[in-house]
Amino acid sequence: MDKRREYIINILANKYYCFLNTLDFNDMLFMKGIHEGKGKFLANLHIYLATKDLPVKWNDKRYSTDYVTPAALKVLKTNRVSGLEYEHVIPKKKYIQDICEQKAKDGTLTEDFIRSLLDRYLWTATVTSQEHKSLPRRMPLNWDQENIKARYEEAGINLEPHERSYIR
Repeated sequence: MDKRREYIINILANKYYCFLNTLDFNDMLFMKGIHEGKGKFLANLHIYLATKDLPVKWNDKRYSTDYVTPAALKVLKTNRVSGLEYEHVIPKKKYIQDICEQKAKDGTLTEDFIRSLLDRYLWTATVTSQEHKSLPRRMPLNWDQENIKARYEEAGINLEPHERSYIR
């Protein structure tokens, strides 16, 4: 794992663990009130950590992703983000949040568990709006839980590592 990703994953695991352990899952009114914040906590912190060191004119979440499509990269290199979407490669609610929340409810959640789940499934991509529209919302039924690009392959969308050397 590269140093930048390792740094981000470690902080996310720690803060998400602390956050989930503060929630009173048995208090229905509390959980209704925190619902939106609970759903956005991980994504918001991830975006903050991934973008905080980007130069001001390049400080947008679409420049911070792990992967990019060739068409999206072309747009990014012009220092524009119009017509581009920020995506979680693996749907984070089902494969990260729901699992961590259940373990927090059961009292079995650990920071190491979160770290391993984030390392495995927390990947982001920048795609064009058109590519976004053609992307299935769920992982393929026969997904092996290893190939993180399966949804994109199913839609015929090529993802490449997001090499950010063009950012200055």
